[in-house]
Amino acid sequence: MRHLLFILYFALASLGLAAQGEQHADAHGAMPAQEYPRVLRGGGHVLDETAAQFFSESFAGEMLRACEKQDWKTVRQLAMSGSKPKLKDVCASEKTAKQQAIGGARLEFSGPGDAGTMRTDTFTLDGGHLVKIQMLYAGSSATVEGDHPKSFDELFAGLKEAYGPPSKSYSEPVFNVYGVKSEAHRALWVTEQDAITLIEQPGYRTGESGGTQLIAETIAEYNYAAKTPKAANPLQ
Repeated sequence: MRHLLFILYFALASLGLAAQGEQHADAHGAMPAQEYPRVLRGGGHVLDETAAQFFSESFAGEMLRACEKQDWKTVRQLAMSGSKPKLKDVCASEKTAKQQAIGGARLEFSGPGDAGTMRTDTFTLDGGHLVKIQMLYAGSSATVEGDHPKSFDELFAGLKEAYGPPSKSYSEPVFNVYGVKSEAHRALWVTEQDAITLIEQPGYRTGESGGTQLIAETIAEYNYAAKTPKAANPLQ
């Protein structure tokens, strides 16, 4: 039985997320985000949708339809590759990915993201369903016309407005490639069905201008990731 959840759209304050539905304040007027369910939507996809749905909608669906029609111009435009890929190989890869995902295989799938906010998207499918949506907002130290990268503070403010205070927020030390230490902020919203994690990356992985990662995942995937050993950072 599908969750009775709220829907997130990428329209809220241009953050890439939005929420709608009733919220109920507690006795102190605070919105207990962890107490109400929601559906998470990112890049045109909804958490927990089937693999068949995933490959019939948005970017993935458009690509497969172009392949079926042998619309090579559209396939080339959607391939988003700096090189010149063999278009038939691109289509074969997309078809194989769909078959594997529907069959229950675990795989990651890259989406087009959003150039205006310097965002890239990665989707994880497992067990025939979409279990994780990862959105990476690259930071930028230079002002580029038309580009509006989102900072941790902007994203945090939008999520807090939509869902209330996070279930948990903290900071931890990180080091860049030169070994310079800085404090990275973290925030987490958790319900019985899903989790949203906001992670500040101040330059030690995404370049000296840093970035912010937003992860929406089913609670099962969140628990799975929490139990998976992480590689140690040699600079820490």
